[in-house]
Amino acid sequence: MKYKCNNCGFIHFGEMPDGYYCPLCHANFSYFELVSEEEKKYNRKTVDINNPSINRVYERCINCGVCTRTCENIVGIKCDGVCIKCGQCIMTCPTGALTPKYDYKKVMEYIADPSYTVIALTSPAVRVGIGDAFGYKPGEFLEGKMVSALKKIGFDYVFDTTFGADLTSMEEAFELKDRLEKKSLMFSSCCPSWVNYVSIYHPELIPNLSTCKSPIGMEASIIREFYLKEDGLDSKKTIIVAVTPCTSKKYEIINTDCDLVITTSELSHMIRELNIDFKSLDESDFDTVNGSSSGTIYGASSGVTLSVIRVLFYYLTGRDLTSDEISIKNKGYYTEIKFKVNKEIITCAAVSTIPNLEKLLTIKDEFNFIEVMNCAGGCINGGGQILMPQNERDKIKNARSKSLFKKDIKPYIKYAYKNPIIKDLYEDYLNNPGSKLAHKILHIKHKDLSNIVNKKED
Repeated sequence: MKYKCNNCGFIHFGEMPDGYYCPLCHANFSYFELVSEEEKKYNRKTVDINNPSINRVYERCINCGVCTRTCENIVGIKCDGVCIKCGQCIMTCPTGALTPKYDYKKVMEYIADPSYTVIALTSPAVRVGIGDAFGYKPGEFLEGKMVSALKKIGFDYVFDTTFGADLTSMEEAFELKDRLEKKSLMFSSCCPSWVNYVSIYHPELIPNLSTCKSPIGMEASIIREFYLKEDGLDSKKTIIVAVTPCTSKKYEIINTDCDLVITTSELSHMIRELNIDFKSLDESDFDTVNGSSSGTIYGASSGVTLSVIRVLFYYLTGRDLTSDEISIKNKGYYTEIKFKVNKEIITCAAVSTIPNLEKLLTIKDEFNFIEVMNCAGGCINGGGQILMPQNERDKIKNARSKSLFKKDIKPYIKYAYKNPIIKDLYEDYLNNPGSKLAHKILHIKHKDLSNIVNKKED
């Protein structure tokens, strides 16, 4: 008898014993089906040597095709040679042949050079993912220890990217307010793999894509434009390093104000290589720049939507939007979020994974705002996170998401516009959200990249 694993394509010959797990992807027996004829052989997915996000160690590759199935069936990319840099293939590769493109050695070189000032920006999902490398329970919130580890490594400053998320909420909400008046649908622009996907496969939707930079992009620009000048630091001798759960950020930051990206897994390598006992570290606070709990929930699906509509509601009414004024419904493949402003109902959707997004596009006109994340569950499941057992992925993702949302309560600042650093930034420099200066520093123009697919298909 012959059974095929529908998760990775592995073929098992003989009877299926109780408690059997796939030796390649660790899926349980429920993923297997009896097959009677020869199946299509899936070979490895092409990874260009110049890919800034993903690396293949050819000595480890067994040509099993798990990466191809992941890319086609989970990520939703059917054209070989097209990569949106999300790194989900890294998470499912059974032999460790696929890894993030490691940049942490470059970071360590800059840290070792006293002529450079090195700044770390930490994404929300890192603090609920790093513990997986050091024996903590899934999703444990380890912000203080993470900051201590980064300082122990030698970063001169450790800032929180939740500040950049708050800034994104302010600008994106102002942009959404304008689009509501024009009755134009708006998509979020925080996820670089989604932005890459829409630029390649749906260029007709580029006018609907928010022009806001991602939180990392915004924060890095503000640091270069204002913070370094205030502190008398030489921009040419300052290296900004984003610490993220996302491999796609390595692609996004090319030719931007952020210099390097290291993933959660790379941070764990740095900690180990420097013989830092993570568990024994005391907790430390961020340096100066941090954000609200609205910024923290950016790391999980629907967090961006909730953060943006809080600001939007304030712009439209002058008061805070409370939880009991928001309707949140699980619609199976997306989350519907509604709230009322005067007599008008604002309808939003939060969707993760491209196959789910494609289904949602058939009803896109029902919404005013759509948040899109490439990775299932959002950034908490990014391709740069610590590898997890395949049969426990849902459990771990849910634990990480719950951990972030637990911080969205008192005594934390809940609304981006109440963050005192955000207030000072607009009062002292940017004037107001959507200003001419804000657009110059915090917004971008998206490119039509559909010619990439056309070249591959020719």
